[in-house]
Amino acid sequence: MAKLNAAESIRGLACLAVVFSHLSLSFYPYLHHFSPDDRAHGQWDYFIHHSPFAFWYSGTAAVFVFFVLSGFVLSYAILRHQNVPKKVAEMAIKRYPRLAIPAFFSCILAWLALSYTDINSDLVNGWLQAYATQDVSLQQAAYEGSIGAFLFADSGSNWVLWTMQIELFGSIMLFVLLLMYYYKKPLFYIASVLLPLCGLWDDERFFLGMLSFVIGCYFYLYGKQMKPILAWGLFIAGLYFAGAHNNSHAYHWLYRILGWRTYDYSNFFSGVLIVSSIMLCNQLSDIFDKKPLVYLGKLSFSIYLLHLMLIYLVCIPAFNWFMGMGLNYDLSVLLAVIACLGSVLLASALYSEYVDALSIKVSNALAKWAMRS
Repeated sequence: MAKLNAAESIRGLACLAVVFSHLSLSFYPYLHHFSPDDRAHGQWDYFIHHSPFAFWYSGTAAVFVFFVLSGFVLSYAILRHQNVPKKVAEMAIKRYPRLAIPAFFSCILAWLALSYTDINSDLVNGWLQAYATQDVSLQQAAYEGSIGAFLFADSGSNWVLWTMQIELFGSIMLFVLLLMYYYKKPLFYIASVLLPLCGLWDDERFFLGMLSFVIGCYFYLYGKQMKPILAWGLFIAGLYFAGAHNNSHAYHWLYRILGWRTYDYSNFFSGVLIVSSIMLCNQLSDIFDKKPLVYLGKLSFSIYLLHLMLIYLVCIPAFNWFMGMGLNYDLSVLLAVIACLGSVLLASALYSEYVDALSIKVSNALAKWAMRS
């Protein structure tokens, strides 16, 4: 039980990293320095960007954590069942509605927010301005929330939904692999190598996401209990890799090896190392098995889906207001971020209770009906 609770906690903390990633892009873009035009606001963001301590706002590492965890947890749920083929069929039926119902309503809410408000985004960074000033139609929002994000990673109405394609295809691939494992293990080993490679038809990030599912599955199947000293070493290494940026001084040695792939591959390695160190070490699992963190994990999908809209609806107006009061930039950002985080947690608690819970009920009912037919 501690391992599953720890998995929830990791997911919750990773989701916060996604939120901080988007907040940093909105107000302190030099923390990422994706664009050569980005300029540091002061010594602190320059220092953090070039330091090995940028893991706390690494949204890309966080999504790889999600993918590895999905591979681990789905394997756990299926292979512990007495009737593996039946459990695979049941979970395959559930998977799309479980993901799509919350994603769909998040796109509709984003459309409402962008269409029926006119919030001045002149004072924030161009990344957030682009989100705040875009035109989104109801048709686009409905399409992306139900089909586009899942099949083609189309996510104009809610930019975070690009991960839904990997989450859905990775889950389907894993279901196939687990059936192979049950019926014919040699075929499982071959397919677990070849199927992720098929992801290269899209791009390397898609391939790495699919590979993350397989690695999570292998952790469940063959992972051995680690000694705490090894697990802590891997965990710290995972945090280090999570902070990678191609032009960061702390990763210059790695950039000389990987070149422009440094960012994606380092974040991929980070997800693998963080999940393995916690899930395969009882000491670390126990540390993360804390009720507030587990509850945060319960809210994580809702936080992930809603936070960008709430940055627009709450954080920008709050920032504008504080700046209008004459407060300096850094203090205005801090107070606006605090207000935004509070709104995200509150809205996510409601969304989890009503929309996320609805998706679970609908997917369970659909699976029950289909399995009975």
